Amino acid sequence: MRIVIVEDEAAIREGMVKLLHQINPQYEVVGKAVDGQSGYELIRSVRPDLIIVDIRMPDMNGLAMIRKLQEEQVRCKVLVISAYSEFEYAREAIELGIINYLLKPLKIAELKKALEKVDEEIRRDQHKEYGFSLENIFMGCINGQLEPDEYFHEQTLGKYGFTVQEPAELFMVWLGKGYEQQKDRAKELLEHVADHTVKFAANIRELKGWDMLLMILYRQHAGESQYTYFSKSVVPMLCDNLKKPLVCVWRRMEHLLDASKVIPEMKKELEWNLCFPDRALICKRVIQKQQIVPIKYPLELEDRAKQALREKNWEDLVSTYERLYDHLVRENHLPSQIKESLIRFNWSLVTTQKDKKEESELRIQKILQRIASADTWNQIETDMKEFMTFLDYSEPKTEEPSVSDLIQRAKVLIRKYYNQGITLEETARKLFVSEEYLSAQFKKETGSTFTETVRKYRIEKVKELLVETHLKMNQIAELSGYSDPKYMSRVFKEEVGMLPTEYRKEIQ
Repeated sequence: MRIVIVEDEAAIREGMVKLLHQINPQYEVVGKAVDGQSGYELIRSVRPDLIIVDIRMPDMNGLAMIRKLQEEQVRCKVLVISAYSEFEYAREAIELGIINYLLKPLKIAELKKALEKVDEEIRRDQHKEYGFSLENIFMGCINGQLEPDEYFHEQTLGKYGFTVQEPAELFMVWLGKGYEQQKDRAKELLEHVADHTVKFAANIRELKGWDMLLMILYRQHAGESQYTYFSKSVVPMLCDNLKKPLVCVWRRMEHLLDASKVIPEMKKELEWNLCFPDRALICKRVIQKQQIVPIKYPLELEDRAKQALREKNWEDLVSTYERLYDHLVRENHLPSQIKESLIRFNWSLVTTQKDKKEESELRIQKILQRIASADTWNQIETDMKEFMTFLDYSEPKTEEPSVSDLIQRAKVLIRKYYNQGITLEETARKLFVSEEYLSAQFKKETGSTFTETVRKYRIEKVKELLVETHLKMNQIAELSGYSDPKYMSRVFKEEVGMLPTEYRKEIQ
């Protein structure tokens, strides 16, 4: 509480400063004045919470000073101290709304009681002015700065029909890196949910620092939980209308006031998304029911991956990672154990390689740190794509120096699977890069598109089979990756300038 003392007697004025500090160290004397006029000017400047003022002073008495301040809409609590008990002074003080009136000599107990009364009045006024908006109530619960008393509960119950002591539920929508792009749409969808129900009231908050929206469900009908409704209806609706990443977490609280403690716990529960199926609503109660099985680290897969890396067998390496992912999610494991196993597996491959530059190792360590803090498979997939670029699994270079290891590996896959309908999407997935990036790099480095290259390999295979075998056209089409021999003949003529049958006759 900020206090100004207006008293013409120096001993009383200085003694009051010391006494106030003894009564409550939180009381702050922000100014002192020796008469009404200087007090008036000081109070207009510093705007204290409380004025402690004598009545009889030179130039302008205390009551005249208060009247003048009130006329100028300067509102402060007032505690009058006076050696005079005349009725006229008391009547004028009452007219000014001053009910705190103490006689000199002051008794410490009476002063302390009067100050506590003023402090309570100030807190109530602050509640009225700042605390009783829904905005401040919910923000106070979230940041833990709300300290409600009985008066606060009475006012919120009377004005809004609930108190922060009542049970409430929280619905958290984490949007990750897509927060800025999707928050408005997500908020619009949540508001639609809130507007079309009478079973609960809701307040939606943006928690930008955590890339999430928080929906607070309060004033619930008969205390009924909305978990089932949100799990079966709201979460699927959000998944249908928003892009990944999207993770939803639920928590029921005994008291709305507990939100500041519960929200960080919900943030930690995000990583259970690694163990729950898509479109699931993560909930502490459901997590606690999980039969957790310790992970048995797959040493056999680690050895196989190391061998594939030493032999530059990219296909076997990818296959081993696919088996690893399947192993990590086959049973119910702790999310932390899943990430720890993946990090251990990755690091074992890093240590297998020789001549790794220090710069590369530092970047790899940062990738592994991101995996350790990941909450979704989407995050892990992004980090794994970057991690794989540091592994030296390229075949001995037979291509021109300008062709990167990535394109060489892509060509290996094309040569191996061109007759099995291999696509750009499938190849990009096996190489841990995006379709767009692989397509652009392929065209840039080879001068041909991915599709053109696949077609080239198929046509070469058709030529080989035409010359070296007596197979029929439908058999040749099947062996070279074409489902329709007529389509194969048309493509062959576009590339070679003649039909396959004509080519066979000419060569023979």
